[in-house]
Amino acid sequence: MGDENKEGCCLSLKEEFQCSRFSLHHEDPGVFCRSQWQKGKRSLVWVLYRWALAAFFAAGVIGSIMQDFNGGRWFIFLTDWGFTLCLFTCTYGAVIATIYYFNPSYFAPGDRSLKIYWISHYTTSVLSMLITTVFWAALSSTMPEVAGELYNLWCHAFNSICMVFDCFMVAYPNRLMHFIYPFSVVLIFLVHSLIYYWAGATGIGLSTTHWIGRVLAWRLDLFVPVWL
Repeated sequence: MGDENKEGCCLSLKEEFQCSRFSLHHEDPGVFCRSQWQKGKRSLVWVLYRWALAAFFAAGVIGSIMQDFNGGRWFIFLTDWGFTLCLFTCTYGAVIATIYYFNPSYFAPGDRSLKIYWISHYTTSVLSMLITTVFWAALSSTMPEVAGELYNLWCHAFNSICMVFDCFMVAYPNRLMHFIYPFSVVLIFLVHSLIYYWAGATGIGLSTTHWIGRVLAWRLDLFVPVWL
């Protein structure tokens, strides 16, 4: 009996590493529009939850921009890319849930808008955990004066807490092979940081140093990023 359970577990893991798992097609569009915990097909509580989560991130992003805009430099940090993605994903999810609540047959299997939501939610969840881990493991000790500030906690702690919690709420599955999407965002950010370095621009509060914040610089002789 134990061997059968082991075989079933291994088979499921093996199936996750199939090329078909790169696909964003799902036969049931409803799984993207409802919670795995709701009993009926539609739930007003779920719609209100999705809008509350979107409002939570909207308040955080708007407040962070107002506090740290710094001539547009707010947009150069991976943290703020991830924070913005949290707002986009949760707002997008709220719109989808609302449309589904009023018209459950609106979305067809393989709908492009649902594929965008699937990509954005998986990417945002992974990126949020990455940002939180890097900040608290490597950076928080270098800036103790701001580590406990509200907006810092909002974008370096609450982001991943909310997104991980949301992963347990949504009804659609996560695919291991979808790692290519958050990986692509990180690659795009590295290219962005290199262009930023080449352009001679500086980070916030840095007059002569051409890197983004206290983490990422470039050794152009080696053409590799240097984590500071």
